[in-house]
Formats: sequence, C-alpha cells, structure tokens
Amino acid sequence: MDILDSNPASAGGEIVDVDIASAGSRIAAYLLNTVFTVLVFIPLLYSIVLPLVEHWDEQHPEILSQITWNGPLVAGSLLLLLVYLVVQMWLMSKDGQSFGKRILKIRVLKSNGENPGFWGTVMLREVLFNVIVSIASMIIGYLITLVLKGGTETAELIGNALSQLLWIVCLVMLFNKTKNRRTLQDILADTVVVKLPKR
Repeated sequence: MDILDSNPASAGGEIVDVDIASAGSRIAAYLLNTVFTVLVFIPLLYSIVLPLVEHWDEQHPEILSQITWNGPLVAGSLLLLLVYLVVQMWLMSKDGQSFGKRILKIRVLKSNGENPGFWGTVMLREVLFNVIVSIASMIIGYLITLVLKGGTETAELIGNALSQLLWIVCLVMLFNKTKNRRTLQDILADTVVVKLPKR
C-alpha cells in the first residue's frame, strides 16, 4: 500500500510503500491487550467485587453495610487501572499503538499516512465505534422485540447477538487483503494498520 509520508524530515511529501499488518498480528495484539486489561482488573476484582459477592444476601441487604473495605488496596487498584488507561491512550495517541500493537510492531495510521492522534485512534476508532455498536444493537434488539412482542430479556439477547455478530464481521474483514484488512473501526476512523519497518 502506498501512503504519503507525513514525517517532517521528508521533503515534498514523499510516497512510501508500507506493508499492511497481517490478520494474525492484529488478532495477537488484541489478545495481548485483553490479557493486560484482565491483569490490571484483578486487584480491583479482589478488592471490591469479591467482598460484595461474599456478603451479598438478597434477604438481608443491610449485610452489605458490614463489609470492611481495605482502603489502600481499593485506592491502589483504582489508581493502577487509571494509570493503565492513561498510558494506553497516550501511546495510541502518540504512536497509534496500544501495548499489544507495540509488542507486535504494528501501528495505526490514517489512510493518508498521518498519525490519527487522540481523536482518530482513541475517540473515533475505539470509543465512538463501541458506543455506536452498543446503541445500534440495543435499538435494533428492542425494535425486533416490539414486532415479535417479546420482553426486555429478549431485546437484550438480540442486542448482544447483534453486537457479537458485528465483531465477527470485523474478524472476517481482517482476512480481506483486497480492502487492506480494514475493519469497520478502520472505515469509521479512516485508518489502516501497518507493519513497522525493520530498523
């Protein structure tokens, strides 16, 4: 794929040939990010969720007020999560790379070769895409249940199924070389994921 080199050192906007990141490297980067996220959430789960689950009693909800929280552990867990999110967003804004993409030596670029920055990589490609998928799936789920005269649970089930279907569509799109392996996220943000050149 040919893109315009946005490097200020390049005089006259030189056209550079880049290789599109493979489906395997993109899937591996996603899985690595998932592992890192789960690891970061473990202290939070241990400090907040487990005490709630252990003391949960629908018959006697006042038992929840008797939980003894480990303040430093809760604060540390929330701080760790916040630092992780800020560093991920900073890396994605600065270099178009999450932790997983950095390890796999791939990055997100705009289709013209520029760095998408915070707005393109974080807000459009990640946040807005997930918001659109969630809202659209929920609305379609409720519309279908209105026609079928189903309940709220049916609407949520249909919405979740539609959401998962969109992720499957994105997975299939990763294997389409003729479209530069662009997923729905890439189309929304006008981005492409490329291999970093060997140094």
